[in-house]
Amino acid sequence: MEPVGSTSSPSSAARPPARVLAVRLGAIGDVVNALVFATALKDAFPGVQLGWVVHSLAAPLVVGHPCVERVHVWQRGGGWREAARLVGEIRAERYGLAVDLQRIQKSAMVARLSGAPRVLGHVRARTKEASWVWTNERVPARGGPFHMLDQYLDIARHLGCDVRAPRRELPRDAAAEAWASALVAELGGAPVLINVGASKPANRWEPERFGALAGALAGEDGVPVCLTGSPDDRPAATRALAVSGPRVRDLIGQTSLLQLVALTRRSRLFLGCDTGPMHVAAAVGTPVVALFGPADPVRTGPYGAGHVVVRVPPPCSPCQRHTCNQPRHACMQDITVELALAAARERLALVSA
Repeated sequence: MEPVGSTSSPSSAARPPARVLAVRLGAIGDVVNALVFATALKDAFPGVQLGWVVHSLAAPLVVGHPCVERVHVWQRGGGWREAARLVGEIRAERYGLAVDLQRIQKSAMVARLSGAPRVLGHVRARTKEASWVWTNERVPARGGPFHMLDQYLDIARHLGCDVRAPRRELPRDAAAEAWASALVAELGGAPVLINVGASKPANRWEPERFGALAGALAGEDGVPVCLTGSPDDRPAATRALAVSGPRVRDLIGQTSLLQLVALTRRSRLFLGCDTGPMHVAAAVGTPVVALFGPADPVRTGPYGAGHVVVRVPPPCSPCQRHTCNQPRHACMQDITVELALAAARERLALVSA
């Protein structure tokens, strides 16, 4: 075992052992992006057995994933008893390497307590909450701005994976796929998905604007349009549907995560803010129109070619804040319905061409 404080370079990185544990607890978008580590590892080392620690909300993205053999679900709200159960379950697997993909205290502690002799993370400059102190092997920092997905590929490369581009794969659930196929047939074609929510308040667009956008696409352009979101987005749904018109299908709070994945695969366009379903769309190859305000699209935008980011950034953006601290939430309020509609129509024209 390397002494705490040492930093390995990619040229000296050892091959991964037979059993590897990845720790990336949530949220949905982060887990979607982090799964490129799983595909890269299995493509390079098919014999490696990969375990994954995840919170229950994002667990459906990992359970049944073809590159993950063992899933350890951490149920939130269970306190120290749940934490002790989880650690005992992990230690029983006798992993040779634990990888902290999340870079926070909680994930780093789980990796350290796994009992694995190698605990891999990032150098101090690329971690949060002093989580680097729990690791004994570290990936050097890269220079310049880069997407968070590339951070996960850096870890895979450190382990000897010769990966030049990510291979993105999400689980396929037979029942969810059948449900999505039936819905698309009922709608009369591949829909546009408009996601009205975002976990961070600062990332949200006004629901009435989503409703006006949905109504314009469904009415004037005649394409099937579905509003999506979590059960927590029902108040926003009420406001959006009040102005959207009758042709827009309300799916907010009515889909499981795997149903949303399956429907997104079959959709012609996804439109929404910086949120987990946006990353799902990018991962399954659906074109994205993303509305960005406080977040930096270089770091957390839709990954890959063919996507459009709509921004009207004030001097304070990107600030990465959870809530806006300005008198006016200009970065999101200045994105008009007309701007979003023009971007959606332009992208739809390319899809149809």
